[in-house]
Amino acid sequence: MLLGYPPFCSENPQDTYRKVMTWKENLIFPPEVPISNKAKALITRLVCNVDDRLGKNGVEEIKDHIFLGGSDWEFIRDRPPAINVRVRAIDDTSNFDDFPEIDLKAPLTSDGTTQNTKDWVFMNYTFKRFEGLTQRGLV
Repeated sequence: MLLGYPPFCSENPQDTYRKVMTWKENLIFPPEVPISNKAKALITRLVCNVDDRLGKNGVEEIKDHIFLGGSDWEFIRDRPPAINVRVRAIDDTSNFDDFPEIDLKAPLTSDGTTQNTKDWVFMNYTFKRFEGLTQRGLV
């Protein structure tokens, strides 16, 4: 969000996956879009080896980071949004940028056939939901 594009942005999902898996070589802070040292510190503590990752001991570690200092976590949901968005229907996507349609193709196996899995793009990705970030009062 700070730079205007994802950290491992690529032309296709396979390249994105490769960049994520080799994050040590591919996490770059471009000099043409400077961000603060506090922001860099937060990002490098989130994109790192799992043993060093911020938040492994709970969401409070993330909330207490210096980049997020001064955030009123208790009343954050009561604050007005920075950008007012009007949603006209459950399937209204007018607030999102338009992107060209692309046809994602599953990678080929060693014998040249298509890999038989619908979630191949997300293989080896992990996700841990921090309830404290999404529901008020659970922290």
